[in-house]
Amino acid sequence: MLGLWVSGPAPQRLTSHTAFRTSLADVRDAPRILGAAGITTLDFDGRATDHPVVLAWMPAAAVYFRDPDGNLLEYLAMLPQEPRPEYGIVPWGMWEVLTGGVPAPELSWTTA
Repeated sequence: MLGLWVSGPAPQRLTSHTAFRTSLADVRDAPRILGAAGITTLDFDGRATDHPVVLAWMPAAAVYFRDPDGNLLEYLAMLPQEPRPEYGIVPWGMWEVLTGGVPAPELSWTTA
């Protein structure tokens, strides 16, 4: 999958990254597996997290992390639901609640 972005006039920060399309199971397991290898997984805003986020306008589940050289990488899995751009970017658990996948009391909102 190739994503092309346009940036506006300065001052604006543009962070490019390389995305790898994979299965939803792999995206959901990535924080645990990468964490066991000492790699911190990140959300869309670059904050440490132990859950994927959902880019609701696609929709796709994603996990971000940096390689040893500091390059930003992304594991991405397209989701079967209709795009919901009004949701923006939400944690995986919130997406499940919003789309009827899991009852709210079973969620964990912790971040690493």
